[in-house]
Amino acid sequence: MTEESISQDLPTLESRSVFRILDAAANRCREGLRIIEDYVRFHRNEESLSSDLKQLRHDFRNYWKELDPEQLLQNRDTAGDIGTAISTAAENVRASLLDVVAANCKRVEESLRTLEEYSKLISTTAARGFEQLRYRFYGFEQELLLENQRKARIGQASVYFLLTEKTCVLNWQTTAEQAITLGVDVIQLREKELDDRELLARARWLRDATRHSSTLLIINDRPDIALLCDADGVHVGQEELCYGDVRKLLGPQKLIGISTHNMEQAREAVAAGADYVGAGPTFLSETKSFSEFAGLEFLRQMAAEISIPVFAIGGIGQENVEEVAQAGISRIAVCQAISQSQQMGRIIQEMKNILSSGNNREENRV
Repeated sequence: MTEESISQDLPTLESRSVFRILDAAANRCREGLRIIEDYVRFHRNEESLSSDLKQLRHDFRNYWKELDPEQLLQNRDTAGDIGTAISTAAENVRASLLDVVAANCKRVEESLRTLEEYSKLISTTAARGFEQLRYRFYGFEQELLLENQRKARIGQASVYFLLTEKTCVLNWQTTAEQAITLGVDVIQLREKELDDRELLARARWLRDATRHSSTLLIINDRPDIALLCDADGVHVGQEELCYGDVRKLLGPQKLIGISTHNMEQAREAVAAGADYVGAGPTFLSETKSFSEFAGLEFLRQMAAEISIPVFAIGGIGQENVEEVAQAGISRIAVCQAISQSQQMGRIIQEMKNILSSGNNREENRV
């Protein structure tokens, strides 16, 4: 049986049913793809992913043409489709943008599977094409949904600890263990003077220490170390690799944070796709010197405009965390406030309480 004669060997009634099934599946697939593409284009503002989805739609259209679009349209029978009157309560409710995306990802995948199977009766070329598109789309689904899971995890954090050995009163391992046990939400390995082997050894030690805890592990500046130790993510500054290059290295699962010192940098970080940003310096810091301070006014601007998680950084401690909260920011990144504290658990909890009770903008709660 040649490909051209496949549909001609079907009884008339079966042929009509096949074209109706293919037409309905193609419509569902196109609609689902457009909904997802609109989400990426207008909510995530990601040009690269939007372009990739557009290309997938273009490839879909090419395989759809193999099915004889005129026959698909001629056999459409919307009035006679019993499925138009059948619905469930769950179909009419979506709790978030993520719910919309997740539902339409399944819609696309199920439609492509239907197209793949029934196309075997019409065109083996189309069937193979739809199969390839289905596998390609699984990757898009992973990137779309894991992106939101990453944002949810970092969005729940309020106290982010920058671990640097030279600031620790105790040895760095004891300091890290206590911080993790006593409730820091994120711990960042921030060592700029270690050789690579020692840095990786410490990163792996911290991964073991945090693996079964609620504390996220972030590596400063080094996506290669983050990848090798299976950290939760990496934080980069304005001089390090750009977001796009870091994402290529780490894949869709890992968090990427970016340091920002003005609103232009913050907007660029959001547009690039950063999971969170550091904002500062806020106050004078003993761990890092700056010629200029962004200050509290910068935090107020960030709270008013930036919707992804914002961590205020720079000289923040128990004595001034309330000023940060009053500026509208509910997250802080601290170093000596924890590493030099003799009452670490109390300090962490008090700072969390102040941040949660401040006059915070709802978007910064994520």
